[in-house]
Amino acid sequence: MKAHPDATLRAATDVVTQLPVPSRLGMLRFERLNEASWALLYLDPACERSLGLPAGELCALIGSPYASLMEPEARHQLHDVVQMQLARDGQYQVHYRLHTPNGVLDMLELGEAFVQHGRSLLHGYLLAYEKQQDFDYQKDLQAQNARLKASLELYQHSQEEHLQHLIRSRAQQSLIVRLARHRYSADDPLLEAAQLITQAASEAYDVTSASVWQLDEGQLQAVTLYHRPSDRHSVPETIEAARYPVYLQALNSARVIDAHDARRDPRTAELAHDHLLPRQVTAVLDAGVRIGGEVVGVLRLEHTGSTRTWHADEIAFAGELADQFAQVLANQQRLSATHRLHLFRRAVEQSASAFLLVGRNGSLEYVNPSFTAITQYSSDEVLGKSLAELPAWEGLGDLLTDARSALATSNSWHGEVRSRRKNLEPYWAQLTISKVFAEDGQLTHYIGIYEDITQSKLAQQRIERLAYTDNLTGLGNRPYFIRSLEERFTDAQVPEISLLLVDIDNFKRINDSLGHQTGDKLLSSLALRLRNTLPPDSTLARFASNEFAVMLAGIGLEAGQALANQVLRSLEQPLFVDKQLISVSGSVGLACAPAHGGDPQTLMKHAGLALHKAKANGKNQMQVFTETLNAEADYKLFLENNLRRALTQNELEVFYQPKLDLRTGQLQGMEALLRWNHPDKGMIRPDQFIGVAEETGLIVPIGKWVARQACRMCMQLGALGLGHLQVAINLSPKQFSDPDLVASIAAILREEQLPPAQLELELTESLLLEATEDTRRQLLELKALGVTLAMDDFGTGYSSLSYLKKFPIDVIKIDRSFIKDIPDSQDDMEITSAVIAMARNLKLKVVAEGIETSQQLSFLRRQHCDIGQGYLFDKPLPGRELVDGLRRYRRHQ
Repeated sequence: MKAHPDATLRAATDVVTQLPVPSRLGMLRFERLNEASWALLYLDPACERSLGLPAGELCALIGSPYASLMEPEARHQLHDVVQMQLARDGQYQVHYRLHTPNGVLDMLELGEAFVQHGRSLLHGYLLAYEKQQDFDYQKDLQAQNARLKASLELYQHSQEEHLQHLIRSRAQQSLIVRLARHRYSADDPLLEAAQLITQAASEAYDVTSASVWQLDEGQLQAVTLYHRPSDRHSVPETIEAARYPVYLQALNSARVIDAHDARRDPRTAELAHDHLLPRQVTAVLDAGVRIGGEVVGVLRLEHTGSTRTWHADEIAFAGELADQFAQVLANQQRLSATHRLHLFRRAVEQSASAFLLVGRNGSLEYVNPSFTAITQYSSDEVLGKSLAELPAWEGLGDLLTDARSALATSNSWHGEVRSRRKNLEPYWAQLTISKVFAEDGQLTHYIGIYEDITQSKLAQQRIERLAYTDNLTGLGNRPYFIRSLEERFTDAQVPEISLLLVDIDNFKRINDSLGHQTGDKLLSSLALRLRNTLPPDSTLARFASNEFAVMLAGIGLEAGQALANQVLRSLEQPLFVDKQLISVSGSVGLACAPAHGGDPQTLMKHAGLALHKAKANGKNQMQVFTETLNAEADYKLFLENNLRRALTQNELEVFYQPKLDLRTGQLQGMEALLRWNHPDKGMIRPDQFIGVAEETGLIVPIGKWVARQACRMCMQLGALGLGHLQVAINLSPKQFSDPDLVASIAAILREEQLPPAQLELELTESLLLEATEDTRRQLLELKALGVTLAMDDFGTGYSSLSYLKKFPIDVIKIDRSFIKDIPDSQDDMEITSAVIAMARNLKLKVVAEGIETSQQLSFLRRQHCDIGQGYLFDKPLPGRELVDGLRRYRRHQ
């Protein structure tokens, strides 16, 4: 089946008619447009016998070649007749005359209409017939004349073919002689031969281009391409021949691929889209370049224009040209192999590494000069002898011959060897031994490469000592300790080990007050004391700046606890450093294997968690790992990971608890309280995540967000007629590490248009306790903005009246812990009364938080407490409920 290339809008299979009548009956199947153009989409290839033209020339959408054979007026008239018959009968039958190269033919066309892809088409059969002649004699005479004419033309054609063959043969012989006599230069004989052959072949074959390619691992790599019209050589891009398996199979199975119509030839059709059509190549002649029967390349001749028939002598000559290049290639490979062999021999002789060639029986057959330089044995002393005869090498003989050695199961062995030279001087060497096999797979030799690594080995040992030793204390360092711990876990059974992590408490304060030099001396003294305290078989290392690690092998939990307490007692003893007595304490985390971990990483992690717990519980103590610590650490990590997205995902929310004037009952303001509504865990308490936010630094952006939300809410309440309420927000000590704190508060007040007097900032006692000069400056700048400063949770920490004098405090908040047991606790009542009285004398306002009963409210009123908040009045309200919740209070005017 053949479809003309002009019918690009239809697949080749679409033009196959379904009518089964064979063409041998003289009927030609066709398919055409239902138009007056009579444009054929398909015509039976057998038409060439009767019409004198191939089907490919008659099928086209442009030009209507078939219609051009018809009489113009009859074509349009017949189209109307066809439409009438189709409308009446559903099929048609018309007669017309064609003017063909074979003469005038009378045609009978029968067909029917059908629709395909939305287009109206016709298909059916054509039948060519001749009218009966009255004069049979004249018919015979014409037939004889035609036969004579055909015979004469055939004879003339054969003579021309013979002459062209003689011309080609002489040119081919001349070219072969020229190639055989050519002397190639030493620089690049392959390129020179390829350029000579391609240029000569292009001229001899009268083709557009000729090229030579080398086939290597499924790739055709160009040597050169000669383009005859431009008279230039070039190197085309590599062709991935593996993408064209049919072409490769044809190249390997045939001497030459003679594709007259390369785009349709099944052997080369794969190349059409990528390599033939872009360069308008219509015919190719590919001759395989073979060495030892294997195709290693190809000589390609490319013809453009119309299709071309390759003559037998041209096909054979292409193979001869390919053989010429194969001969040059084989000679070059032999020369290269010889050159590489000589180069390899010189490299081996001059190599700084020793080379050994050992027979399969273990006897030395070759050694290079470096072998003598390393071992001090000359070649005459060792050649012909087995390795076992050399005292320093007897172990290698076992490596070659022992069935249990590594070489018995693999083709090579690599390792370090400690040996002695001829003068008995010890040295280290690195040896690689590989098996050498014959072509039949039989073992024939061993080849060894031998290097003296004594100096690098010594240097490595020095580096290792430096890498695993702490320069200050002389103990092992962190990598040393981890390696020692991992070595204990190399066996299948988990060992019994107690792991202690010891941290020197408040060591930073020692460095800051006494200096780093004194701190370093203190660490060295502590390291010596720990070494003397611990058992001799224990492993002690300086794990971090002021942290030590202890590994106690074969010691369980109970004994480990006893040693940990012994370590704590030893650390408590004062040390005399730089003419002064220094007292320190330590915190110890203990984890034991296998109870607390079956691998080094888990054991280290759990000991670290125990140490952190000991420090969090007040330091100067020992903490044993429990699964609770693991759960706390996992939950803390969960909070940290989720808190980073909570701010951007709108999971954080501000609740507000009303604050009332206890004398009048009027609404005075509210305190902004942060809440976290996690999508999976639900509401998470502030005491669970505020600490994590402070550790990660997220408290700074979260604090700014809370301040902005609180100020915005305060303005909204004022706009709704709820008065000029004051809103209080908590400031974390970590927020004061932000140099932009004061500027950000000022910017929020300005942008939200909230008067500063309506913002109260609550400070913790820990902030005031550890306040630096920078902190005091920030507090003064905040006070200068016009905001109110309050001391939160007064009385729960290291409360000091000096805070009230040193810092610009306006409000004192009595912690709920003093309120909750009133009136049952006389002590709490006395303390609360004293604080209120002190504050009134200092002209400070007092806020009581956590008011839950009317008795507590009555007591606070009697003591003239200014403001109160608590569940007695209202619980913290979310922003969406705040407006309705505050409307029931008397508003401050």
